[in-house]
Amino acid sequence: MTTLVVTASKHGSTAEIGERIATTLSARGVAAHAKDVSAAGPWLYEADNVVVGMPVYRQKLDEAGTMFLDSNRTELSGKPLFLFAVGGGPVLDASMEARLKQHPHREVVYFRGAIDASKLSLVEKLQLKVAQAPTDADLRDWPAIEDWANSLLAYGVS
Repeated sequence: MTTLVVTASKHGSTAEIGERIATTLSARGVAAHAKDVSAAGPWLYEADNVVVGMPVYRQKLDEAGTMFLDSNRTELSGKPLFLFAVGGGPVLDASMEARLKQHPHREVVYFRGAIDASKLSLVEKLQLKVAQAPTDADLRDWPAIEDWANSLLAYGVS
């Protein structure tokens, strides 16, 4: 069985989480592959399980990630689907969680991400300054991410 980990990632934090999930599953004997949403289409048909991750920017889910879910609704409906969102806030907003849950999923989880000032545009830096948020921070909880990846085995991901 093959598990496809698909991520949309503007600055790389979500992609790194997706890669860690695929690596964790691979270490448990799962044939897992991490792909960007732009390259995931051809792999989707071969996958038995699909994990999709997307970042939250300015209180909205990433458009590329939601477009992937919407445009592949038919292909995803027959596969176990696991979703994760990544953002800077302590919790995922209920409206965004509800948006993700519109897809036939097994589980939805939220992880905090990372902010690297060197990867931000001037506008993004200004927005963070106005919000009084840090411009350099890694809030990712790697043990929690690995624990969640390992928990997918209980759903039959193998």
